[in-house]
Amino acid sequence: MTLPFRRRHHDDESTHDRARALTSAQMLDALAPADEAWLGRHLEACAECRRDREAFLADRDLLRSLRTTTPEPPRDLWARTSAAIEVEARRKRRIPAAGRPAAPSGSARPRWSAFPIGAAAGVLVLVVVLGSVFFPGQEPSTQSAAPASDRVGIVTPGPQPQATNLAITADRVGWIRSGADGSWELVFSDIDEVCPQAKPGCENLGAGQVGQQIDLGAAPDGITISPNEDQLVVEQRGDVTQPGQVYVVPVPTATPATTPEPTDPGTETHDPGFSLPIETPLVSPEATPGSSPDNGVLIATGVAMVGEAAYSADGDWLAFSARPSDGSTGPDLYLWRVGDESALPVTSDHATYFSSWLDDQVLASRVAPASAEPPAEGETDGESPAPTKPGKGEGGKPESSGKPAPAESPIAGPSEAPAAASKAHPISFLLDPETGTQTDLASPDVWLPVVDPSGHFVAYWSGTVVLSADGLDWQLGSGDVVLDGWTADPDTEPAATADPDASPVAAGPGPSGNPVVLVKGPAGAYKAKFDPDGTRLAVWVAESATEDQGRLQLIVLDPETGAIDTGKKPLGGEPALGRFSIDNGRLAWVTPPGQDGQDSSVQVLGWKGDDFGEIQTIPARDLFIVR
Repeated sequence: MTLPFRRRHHDDESTHDRARALTSAQMLDALAPADEAWLGRHLEACAECRRDREAFLADRDLLRSLRTTTPEPPRDLWARTSAAIEVEARRKRRIPAAGRPAAPSGSARPRWSAFPIGAAAGVLVLVVVLGSVFFPGQEPSTQSAAPASDRVGIVTPGPQPQATNLAITADRVGWIRSGADGSWELVFSDIDEVCPQAKPGCENLGAGQVGQQIDLGAAPDGITISPNEDQLVVEQRGDVTQPGQVYVVPVPTATPATTPEPTDPGTETHDPGFSLPIETPLVSPEATPGSSPDNGVLIATGVAMVGEAAYSADGDWLAFSARPSDGSTGPDLYLWRVGDESALPVTSDHATYFSSWLDDQVLASRVAPASAEPPAEGETDGESPAPTKPGKGEGGKPESSGKPAPAESPIAGPSEAPAAASKAHPISFLLDPETGTQTDLASPDVWLPVVDPSGHFVAYWSGTVVLSADGLDWQLGSGDVVLDGWTADPDTEPAATADPDASPVAAGPGPSGNPVVLVKGPAGAYKAKFDPDGTRLAVWVAESATEDQGRLQLIVLDPETGAIDTGKKPLGGEPALGRFSIDNGRLAWVTPPGQDGQDSSVQVLGWKGDDFGEIQTIPARDLFIVR
């Protein structure tokens, strides 16, 4: 459904016609439960239809009031009207129209040809008014009720000039769509203009556009495209009959595909530069027959991806988190270098979650292990273990320099899973995929941080995490989604916090310590992404960690100060699926199925400076945003 502050340009007009018809019918009789529920959702989202409904109700109340307050027409009303008609008719007979000879005497003419139009209109209005007065039991048909602008006594203006579409310069949008025959298409569409918000008139995005045929095998659960758009990473979560898997499909191009072929058995593969925490990978290149495309390269099997996968900016590495598809443990962090035989897990704590890339390093979060030390003063039993303090190295012992020391092992986290607890404190860290060097962020209780490409700001969940009911996943606990400054240089002085009574944040990479709440908790899940300039931040929040439907908002930031421009709210909570894409000049997402009784569509919000507009595709099933 649309947001309350605007009507989308692409809404099917029949949707609004249905809302008006149901509003009219509701004035006469109770609606069916399904129709009443649909109308309520539509009116909540569509300001124009709400205004029409208020106008309908106002007209009905006005007409009904005439039952008890019958107007008294002047006694000589008809006499004066009749006399005026006669005078006007005689005048018309004496003055022939310009360029037309006077009619010969005695010639027959239609009676209404001499009847003045203005007087006829007055009689018609009089008949309508008197009819409603003297026949109060007959309510007007609300099925064809006129909007407020057509009421008697209100001058209806002529056609209003339509707003000009907004020309923008934005990166193109890519999505996957399914065909009626079970095939899949990859579609790219340029965005050069959008419709001003609340104004109709844009052609559908990608209308008449033919996509590239893609072999994806079975229906995917998630798709990611490489930066140079030559590879698709396809996720299949599997089921009881088939293990989950992750494979790479080359994107067909006019020139020979550049996707490296898998290496032959026995051929030396890329050495990541550090030892893996386990002797053999938890993945196998063996594919389940018929489950993957003919030209796909299987890089992981027997796993279910947690969250989304993402390529590094140079396209050399792919990172994601996954757990065994049999549900035996929680997720670990996986890395795949393009051209290698398979993705490899680089953690074994079963509680590590990939968040994003920061330049050529992975940003990820894990759950702090339970501490063997007694609770600190003021901490009651049953509370979560104290977070690992900034400036502590392996084992929690203070470092003499006060700086976080790299872990002695490339494993991001302990070899044992953290003790099960109802609540725990997260730790986020940077990992170099080339060397395996790990650096914990200075601030505790930072979960799934995302840093803007300019390195100035960071968005993250600030708070605790809780264990899921099945004991496998960590989900958002108490806290908020916040925006903060980013400190990248570990040699900087400690940063002051927003709380003057709090201790300063230790020097090191991480948030600067002046968070601003973007979304107040509680929440079930969240995702955040910056545009390349760091001036637009898209935040998606869901009420439940198990749902893929939430609400998406776009926040405008001052590029110098990072202050939120509260005067600009181009997107304040649009229903959206969890996978979205933000790039230069535009934000793209997929609407949840069932909105206004339709299938999903790819929705794009585009901008040029401080002006915003929208465009979308026609509704369809099985849509996946890829860029």
